[in-house]
Amino acid sequence: MPQERTRRNPPRGGGETSQKRLMQELKEALDRQAATAEILRVISSSPTSAQPVFETIVQTGLTLFPNATISIALQVGNEVQVAAIAGSDSENVEAWRRRFPAPMHRKTIHGYVILEGEIVDIPDVAKELERFSVGANNFLASGYRAVTMLPISHGDATVGALAVLRLATGRLTAEQFTVLQTFVAQANIAIESTQMLNELRQTNEVLANVSSQLARYIPPQLYQSIIAGEQRAAIESRRKKLTIFFSDIASFTEITDQLEAEELTSLLNEYLSEMSKIAQAHDAYFDKFIGDAMMFYFGDPESRGVREDASACVHMAIAMQRRLTELQAGWRRQGLIDRPFETRIGINTGYCTVGNFGSNERMDYTIIGSEVNLAARLEENADPGGILLAAETYSLVKGWLAVEEREAITMKGYSKPIRTFAVKGIHDEDAGTDRLIHREDAGFSLTIDRGRLSPNAKAGVINELKSILSELENNGKE
Repeated sequence: MPQERTRRNPPRGGGETSQKRLMQELKEALDRQAATAEILRVISSSPTSAQPVFETIVQTGLTLFPNATISIALQVGNEVQVAAIAGSDSENVEAWRRRFPAPMHRKTIHGYVILEGEIVDIPDVAKELERFSVGANNFLASGYRAVTMLPISHGDATVGALAVLRLATGRLTAEQFTVLQTFVAQANIAIESTQMLNELRQTNEVLANVSSQLARYIPPQLYQSIIAGEQRAAIESRRKKLTIFFSDIASFTEITDQLEAEELTSLLNEYLSEMSKIAQAHDAYFDKFIGDAMMFYFGDPESRGVREDASACVHMAIAMQRRLTELQAGWRRQGLIDRPFETRIGINTGYCTVGNFGSNERMDYTIIGSEVNLAARLEENADPGGILLAAETYSLVKGWLAVEEREAITMKGYSKPIRTFAVKGIHDEDAGTDRLIHREDAGFSLTIDRGRLSPNAKAGVINELKSILSELENNGKE
């Protein structure tokens, strides 16, 4: 019976010891978990640098190794340099820090661990003087008697070492050694992720630079389609109704004869740059620059509607002529030109073949067809400083644009001459305004710009209209 009571009720002193040991083990487990969680948090918040992770490892390690010095050293060329260090005794820490940079040599403990990629666990450094003739003396001179050092890896290569240095002899416990292995794994993750992200950032910077350069050589819409994966590099085409724009500088050869090469280059680049800004603002598709000539079109890859595309193109042409007038005045003041610097513009609307043309190795995204040729012919027949429209384009914008019908163009492939219409000046005409009165039907066309009429001129127009009306009525009676 007494023995049974002894088993059921152990001595109070032994129970308290077990409980304290259990609480201590629980505290150590929680400390290890907290240290690991903190390091992982720093890894996730410092993706481009491993240094904050190294600093966190050595600092949090002090909570698990309170009487030790913890260091991380990395190979830099033929040397070992300390990356992070922390310890309970500042004098010992500084004494150890002064040992770096150290030579990369197998007779040093760091050198051996990094070169061999092996773990070194030395309970008494004084007994390893023969094996590590250089390194052991350094440890002893800094006041340390025991060291455990694990290799830090990057891929298949060892790049550094994590060390726990102790002032007293003895080995680490199994739990402490497991913690060190966890720290090393986290250091490896930090190095791998940092290099990967830095390489990715460098690659992105290179790609961004290349993309920026390519964007200057290919049309913006095509560039965006390629980047978005919407455009394939394949020989293919389709039929679409487009509005095509051609422009050319009138008497450009004579102008070039008056300018030095540098002046001509500056003037032409300024002209093309300003025109390109206007084209981009109106969502034109940049087809090509041919010397001083430009070709744009509307309706591909995206179309706002045939009428809207034609309207945008004509508005763009008007804006370009207006801007060129401003540029020309500036060039005259600078003495760059002494004769008119004017462009001819031709605009046509019709069905074209659009797509990739060329070979599988090199291709050009462009448009072809008789409607393209007609737009070029319109440009050739336009007045310097003028805009010449084909009949179909005019039919799409006649509700708001003042024009003058010009001589028809005969072209191969067309059974009838092509009616042409010249835009009358560069005004602020716009759809929806009441400044312009325009009426057209079979047998007549009437355009009145009220903004340009003086009171006397207005009275004259009214009298002229009354006279015309009287003639029409009399002809009807006959």
